[in-house]
Amino acid sequence: MLGLPNPSQSRTRRGMALPMVIVVLLVLTASFAGGVALARGERALDDAAKSSVSAQTYAETGLERLESDRTALGLTGQPGASDSTRVTFTGGYYDVITTRIRPSSGTTIPALYYLRSHAVITSASVAGAPASEYTVTTLASWLNGSMTVQSALTGYNGTDKDGAAGAISGVDQCAVADGGTGTTLPAVAVPTTASDGGPGYDGLTAPLEGSPLIQSIGATPADAAAASPIDWPAIYDGTAITPTFVSDYQGNGFPSDVWFTANPTVFPIILVQNGPPNSGHEFILSAFGRGMLIVQDDIELHGNTAGWDGVLLVGGRIRTNGSNRVSGATVAGLNTQFGVTPLPSDINDLNGTKAFLYNSCTVAQSVAGLGKLRVYKNTWANNFKTY
Repeated sequence: MLGLPNPSQSRTRRGMALPMVIVVLLVLTASFAGGVALARGERALDDAAKSSVSAQTYAETGLERLESDRTALGLTGQPGASDSTRVTFTGGYYDVITTRIRPSSGTTIPALYYLRSHAVITSASVAGAPASEYTVTTLASWLNGSMTVQSALTGYNGTDKDGAAGAISGVDQCAVADGGTGTTLPAVAVPTTASDGGPGYDGLTAPLEGSPLIQSIGATPADAAAASPIDWPAIYDGTAITPTFVSDYQGNGFPSDVWFTANPTVFPIILVQNGPPNSGHEFILSAFGRGMLIVQDDIELHGNTAGWDGVLLVGGRIRTNGSNRVSGATVAGLNTQFGVTPLPSDINDLNGTKAFLYNSCTVAQSVAGLGKLRVYKNTWANNFKTY
């Protein structure tokens, strides 16, 4: 006989363990994902805050450099309608832009400029985070470089002129119509007593032209140097002026004739390092050039092709041979400002046919590179909109 099913035996039922495990895993996974997202969000916020501060710091650094050190940024001279450059650093860059919003008018109203520095931080600790940016701006005007010229030929050590050939003139060689000042300066400016104990100017007055012909600028070389409007120590060591070229006393580093020919409108600043005072390293200028020539010790203008358009600043003495011309402003004996007592042989010694002529236009062109931006107070802003 077949047995009947035992009613006490139950059929197999599905358990609840597996679904519960799945639910728990889902909850744990969601919690973990939420924690990761929260941590990533906090990290992104922290990174964004740091990047924002860095962007602001670099933007303000760029603006400060634009205001005070354009030459180091590769921006020389007075800005035109617009100029800009980009400075890169690890993890980002900043752009500095100068935009002219009003041109100058005559000599009394300077050009007005809008300065802008925009920094971008491109590196981020969190993948996909946007770059941090910051912009600061200000208004500024341009102050032209200037130089107080005491005479066509100023010698704090004294000047000896041999014969009547040539000319030393304080009459402005640049016509007013061409931008000249129309002023007349003394022909020479010297101490009453030169470094050799003789007269400050020893020579004929025939080649002199100016008002007066001879200007006394102190009883002795030391007195004359103490009253000098030129800060020679700062120029000598390069802290006051950033030179375009630096040369040794043998002319290595000095711009060539080819350079001057290729750049006919450029008036560079050239520093000749032939110091210290009384070093005996006389720099010989045997060609024609232009700009501001700074010679730490002695210089000789040699030959009939030697000459200069612009400013000639000499720490020691000037010695000339041949037929030479300097059109602008010449100053010698500046090492006296260091307290160095000039030797009797340190007097400027002018031989041959010499022309030292005051020219306000070449002086202005030579000091143009010393101009700077003057920032107006209460014009700084950080709300410049970018799109």
